[in-house]
Formats: sequence, C-alpha cells, structure tokens
Amino acid sequence: MTNYTRYNIDKTLDALDDTKGKIGNRITHFFQMSLLIGAVFGSIIAAAFGFGMFRGVLDSAPDLKTIHVGPTAYASKVYDTEGNVTATLVQEGSNRERVKYEQLPQDLINAFVAIEDERFWEHNGIDIKSILRAVRGVVSDDSSAGGGSTITQQLIKNNVFGGGLNEGAFEKYVRKFQEQYLALELENQPNMTKEELKQSIITEYLNTINLGANTLGVKVAARRYFNKEVNTLTLSECAVIAAITKNPSGLNPITHPKANAARRAQVLSNMLEQGYITEAQYNEAKADDVYARIKDVDTQKSAQVEEPYSYFVDELTEQVVQELQDRLGYTKEEATDLLYSGGLSIYSTQDPRLQKIVDEEVNDPENYDTAKYSITWRYTVKHEDGTIVNYSERDLLHYIKEVRGISFNGLFKSEESAKNYISEYKAELLTDTDVEIGERFFTTLEPQVSFVLMDPHTGQVKAVNGGRGEKLFSLSLNRATNTLRQPGSTFKVISSFAPAIDLYGATLATSFYDGEYTLGAKTFKNWYSKGFLGYQTIRDGIIYSLNIVAVRCLMEQLDPHKGRQYAESLGITSLVDEDENPALALGGITNGVTNLELTQAYATIANGGKFNKAKFFTRIIDQNGNVIIDTTLDEPVQAMKATTAFLLTDAMSQSMLPNRAFSGSINVNSTSTRAHFDGMSLAGKSGTTTKDVDIWFVGFSPYFIGGVWGGCDENQPLIDNASGEYNGGSGFHKDIWRKIMERVHEGLPDIGFEQPDGIVQEKVCRKSGMLPSRGCYNDFRGSAVITEYFAEGTVPKDNCELHSRGGSIKIPDDEDRGTDDGYGGRSSTAAPQLPITFEIPVTVETQAETREFGPSGGPSGGPSGGPSGGSGGGIEAPVVIVD
Repeated sequence: MTNYTRYNIDKTLDALDDTKGKIGNRITHFFQMSLLIGAVFGSIIAAAFGFGMFRGVLDSAPDLKTIHVGPTAYASKVYDTEGNVTATLVQEGSNRERVKYEQLPQDLINAFVAIEDERFWEHNGIDIKSILRAVRGVVSDDSSAGGGSTITQQLIKNNVFGGGLNEGAFEKYVRKFQEQYLALELENQPNMTKEELKQSIITEYLNTINLGANTLGVKVAARRYFNKEVNTLTLSECAVIAAITKNPSGLNPITHPKANAARRAQVLSNMLEQGYITEAQYNEAKADDVYARIKDVDTQKSAQVEEPYSYFVDELTEQVVQELQDRLGYTKEEATDLLYSGGLSIYSTQDPRLQKIVDEEVNDPENYDTAKYSITWRYTVKHEDGTIVNYSERDLLHYIKEVRGISFNGLFKSEESAKNYISEYKAELLTDTDVEIGERFFTTLEPQVSFVLMDPHTGQVKAVNGGRGEKLFSLSLNRATNTLRQPGSTFKVISSFAPAIDLYGATLATSFYDGEYTLGAKTFKNWYSKGFLGYQTIRDGIIYSLNIVAVRCLMEQLDPHKGRQYAESLGITSLVDEDENPALALGGITNGVTNLELTQAYATIANGGKFNKAKFFTRIIDQNGNVIIDTTLDEPVQAMKATTAFLLTDAMSQSMLPNRAFSGSINVNSTSTRAHFDGMSLAGKSGTTTKDVDIWFVGFSPYFIGGVWGGCDENQPLIDNASGEYNGGSGFHKDIWRKIMERVHEGLPDIGFEQPDGIVQEKVCRKSGMLPSRGCYNDFRGSAVITEYFAEGTVPKDNCELHSRGGSIKIPDDEDRGTDDGYGGRSSTAAPQLPITFEIPVTVETQAETREFGPSGGPSGGPSGGPSGGSGGGIEAPVVIVD
C-alpha cells in the first residue's frame, strides 16, 4: 500500500526532477524492448530456418516416380531345351527368386504382419501408435517396446536407402524423416485400391528381406530351410521364417535354433492375439518339432557338393555378357551385374539328351588306349627368416629333369607316381624350421578332348564338352570354346579351297602340280611317307588332304591376304597380319583357333553357304516377363555361294569313304574313313599338326555338325617318334566323333545332302581338269576321265592338253619330274600300261585304321561324283614345313 505522507510525496517529486534518473530509465526500457523484439524476430528466423531445413530434407528425398521400391537383385536361371534348370547364376546380394502374391500362403503373410506391423492393413504408410510406443521405449530404455517402422517403411529402407547402413546420427534422423514421408507417398496411389496397394507392398517386402544363410526373400528361404516351395509351407514353418527378419544372423534357425524358437513363439502368440489363428492351430504349431526338420534338411544340403557350372554354361555366360553389350549397349560391368543379379530367365540351346551322349563318349575310358596325367600343384613354405616361397609343378618338372636327370615330358603314368615325386621333392626342399603354409594338388587326364555339337541350320549349339575328367571349377579352362590350338589341315578348306572355288574362278576339277615345292626358305612336303602324285585336283586335295595342292591353290589361285579375309568371313577371329603367308593353307597360324569357331566355319558349308553365329541361347527374358534378346530372329548371312557349299560337301563326303589316289606308284588313301558310319550321309575334314600335337575332325550330316579336337594341354606329342613315348595316338578323336554322331542320329532318316539349283555334271580329265581328250582315256594308270560336279557357267571349254594320245603326261620343264606323272616323261611317248611300282612302308597307325575302323559300306544318300579307287583306309600325318 502506497504511503502518501508529505515526505514520500516530496521524495517522489525530487526523483522526477533528477535528469540522470530519467536517462537511466529510458535506457533500461530501450534494452528491454530490444530484447523482446530480438526474441520475436529470432523465433521467426529459427522457425523459418527449421521449416526450410525440414522442407529441404523432404525435397532431397528420392522421387518415387523414378525409383523402384521393390528389390531389383534376383538370381538368374538358365533352362535347357526341355525346360530343366541347368544353372542358377547369382552373386552376393542377389540370391533371391521372385514370388507373386498369389503364391504366398496366407499364414506366411499373417505371420509377418503380426510380428512386424499389426496395423499394416489399416494405416497409410506410417503408424503413429507404433512411433509413440517406440519413443516411449527409447525414453524408458525398454528394448522390448518394439520399433516404430511399418512394413512399408522397412521396404523403403531396404530398397531405397540400402538398408540404412553406415549412417551417422544426423543421417539416420534425416533418413527416418524421408522414410516416413515416402511411405505416405507410396501408399497414396489414386490409381490403385488400398487392398491392391497393400498386396503389392507385402509382396515386394517378402521378396526383399534378408532371411539368413545367404537367402534373400521367402521363396529361397523356404527351399533353404525346408527344401520345399513357399506355397507349401505350414503355419509352424511360416512362423520360423517370420521370426528371422529382426536379426538374420542371430535368429538363423540353423545356427541359433533356441533364439529363433523364442521369437517364433512370439510370432505365434501375436497371430493368436490378433485373430489370425485359433487356439487349436496355435497349440499344434507350438508342438511341431520343426527344428529337427530344419536340421535334417541342412545335413542333406551340407552333404551335397556344390556343382560348378558346366562347360556349356561357362560359355553361355560369356556370350550373354557380350550380347548385352553388342545389342543393348551395356558396359561389360553393367552386363555382368544384370546377368548375375537381374533375375533373368535364359533359355539355352542345350539339348540334355545330346549333351549326355557327348559327355558319356568323351569320358568313356574305352575310347582311349592310354591314360597319362598332368598335374597342377601349388605349395607355399615359410622359412625361419620369415620369407615365403611358392612352388609349382614347373619347379617339380625342373627337379625331375635337371636334378634327377630323368627324361620327362610332364606327363605322369599315374596319380601315385606324381605324388611320390612331390614327396621326394618336398623332402629335398624342407628344413626342420620350415613351416608349410598351404598346398593344393589335382590331376588332369591326358590326352584331352573337346567336342562341339551344333545345328548348322540355326547356329544353335546343342552340346559342348570342354575336356574329359571331372570339372572342378566354374569358368575353368574350356578347351571347346576359349582355347586356341593349331587347326592343321582343317584349314585347307576354309582358307584355300573354299575361296578359290567361291570367288576366284576355280572348280573341284582345277588341278595343281603335286611335286617338290619351295617358296623362299620353306620347302613344303605332303603328309604321307614320300613321293608326289603329280597333277591333282582340288577334289583330290580335299579327299587326300594334299599339302602342296592346298598351298599352291592359295598362292596361285588367290593369295594369303584373300585367304585370311575369307576365313574371317566364316567367323574365324584369331588371325593376325603375320598369318598372311603360304602356311595359312595348312593351318600354320600364329595363335590357333577354337573348336567352336572352326565348327562354326564348317557349319556354313553344311548350311548351304549361310553363316550363323554360334548361339548358346534363344531368348533372354527379364524379371518382368519382357523379352530383351531373341536370337531366333537373327537372319543368317550368305557367306558363300550355295553351289560352292555343295561342291565342298561332295568332296568332303568322299574323304570319309575308302578312296585311293589315282596313282601307279604311291599308295595314298582318303583320310577320314575312321569317322565313317553307315546309314547317314556324312562329310568332313580331318587335320593333324606337326609331331601329332593337335588332331582334329570336323564333320556333318544333313542334321548336325560336330567338331572334335584331341591333344595334350602342354603340347606333348601324341606320338613322340624321338623318344618313343606314346600319349594316345592320332586316331582316337575320330572314334569319339563316330560314336557320338552315330548315337545322335539314331532313328533319323537319311535325307541326303540337298543339291541346290545351278549344279551341273560334266566329264573331265582328272589330271588337267579340262574336257577329256583321247589320251585321257589311255592314261597308263587307267582312264583318267571322271564325271565331276560344277557350278553352272564354270564347266571348262577346252580339252586336256596334258595327256598325249598314248596317255602319258606332259610335265612342264620347271616342275619336278620325280612324281607319279613322271612315268610318261616330258614327251608324248606312252608309259607302260603296267608300271613298275615300289613298296611304301605301311605304318602301324595306317594298319590299325584300315583293319579296325574301315567303313563297311558306301553312302546311303548324297552325291558320289568323286573318283573311285581301291579299298582301304588311311590316316593323315602331320603338316610338315621344312625350313
């Protein structure tokens, strides 16, 4: 209460008259007002800043219109022609398979909803009650309170934000805000009903989640834990899987069954409380000994050895990656990711019946008369001073040869022998203080083989085998598709004879002089023991695989550059500039060729001159059902005239029948009789390289083409004449080809090789290739007149000028007289009708082929316009180039 005494009134008036007091009051009032205004403006600025920051967090969230909230990484599947899954292609983070909502058991859906998001079917993306419960749990330090994230938020977290890994505290809160914002957006889709939207979200979620043991999604989890499809899961099993997702490692039912059982009990309890199951169902599921079944399944799967990819799948994966780059513009990295995590369905060209035949014959020990072993050995030792030294089979080979002084080519007679040498070598290496760090050892059967079986009319590869013996690794050495070997005489056709006939004016009757032939420093010889045949046609060059005829054809009818270009037009990709030399005609090339490309090249001949790139798949379908590549729509390229293909086929068909060269003094037989079998029209060409290092046969029928290679991985000779060592011989590959193709063609009618329009026949002299003169009928070895096939317009118009009236051959002055034609001399004097002959030593191989594997009959279909001769088979010896 104010005291209005005289004293107080006077005191107040004095204070009002005090100037200093007035100023102090005003200053105090000013500061108070400033602070008030500042606080108001600060609050406004802080609110604006906070709103801007919040708006920025939301604006920086991903745009749902441009992203896919479902999982994108799925395992890809490879199917054979009968629809069997032959391979699952998977990389880390993609071991999942897509399942549709209709395939999900209702108990599984209910189990996840009950334990993860009980109001899933009601909320609009976020659950306020769950958020408040989670906040209360954090404040009260109650870990059992549960999380606040809905299934929708978890889906976004996993597939949009990468699971929220490696986040700081601030980033985590930012992500949480964005997660909730996107969850509301995701569930606000006006073009879908709420039920459709929820079904879509739960399906994507169940396809996404990590369920332990390297399983992603419920479909793979059902197979991993119960060895069954997801739509057959019981209530008890559904609860096990739903229990995992909170902690895929700690709740793994294999490694932590007790922890999973506790969580599973909570799942079932929630399902009961929320009305998804009855009391009876609850009790039945609780009583189920589900973990015993899981243990049994795991035991079975653990006992199963994980199979490496087959040779076919190895090459298929490489082709798919390349085709994705070539056709769709992917980078190699993008193509590889799509292959192994894109959920692709790849429909291969592999025929399981034909593949089984190929594998059985390649691996049948009865098809080989010897077994040697090369080894792979890796051995690591740590010495006392800490140095680490690595040893390999090359060190072992050096020890055997240089230290032990044993003549050795790297092939062991048995695995035991190899192990004994390793033990002996290790005893020499190790001291008492050395420590063995690691060792790896495995053997490879020798000689080795590869086989390619194709449909030449489509280019579809039906079967591939990249080597005999057990395949230990995926993407390992594939001798059929990515190993380069010297092709030998198989190259005569595609680099010399084919282009000569197709583009450069030659015919099957065009002849070249088979005599001593030297170009620069190289002297070329034929494969047989000795002697020369004189004038020989291209047909003869094919049937008897004549080296000098092939080289002269290349050098005189075209040139090595054109020969290389032509081979490349047939799909050979390994040639280089240095190969443009005379040896190209004999397959003497820098890098070699693959079996696949060589078979592909010959398939062009078998397909009437139309080139198809070898195909390992027909269609690739993405996870949404879209066909992204369809190779069945590819059109073949006419790489050679149909008439050329027919002429070459006819000549090669004669190489598989018992023909003898037209000769009075030299015994030369057709080279591919060992591959022949009755009941089907066949054509093919063999090839053997120097010292029997590589042996080949590529042959075809009206239905299929097969290419076989044989040899040793480290180029040891199959017959080592210098040491006398025998490593398999030079004919077993033809046995394998014959046995495979005979089985492949069982039940197929022989329709013969189709003769195209534009083929005519004419009688010609087999020595000059010209129309016959009187002397051609009087050749001292018998009539030299044959009926030959020609493309229309290429029939010769001139008569033979090589034969004299009496039948002798005129030999040019600059040619070697010491040939079979030389009996007639350089004059027109006729040679004796019964020429003196000399014996040519017959090799063991020739005897074996003629006696054991000679054909039992002629062709059952197709033309037979080639020269006839005596019976008996022959083998082709190596190409020899003498410097």
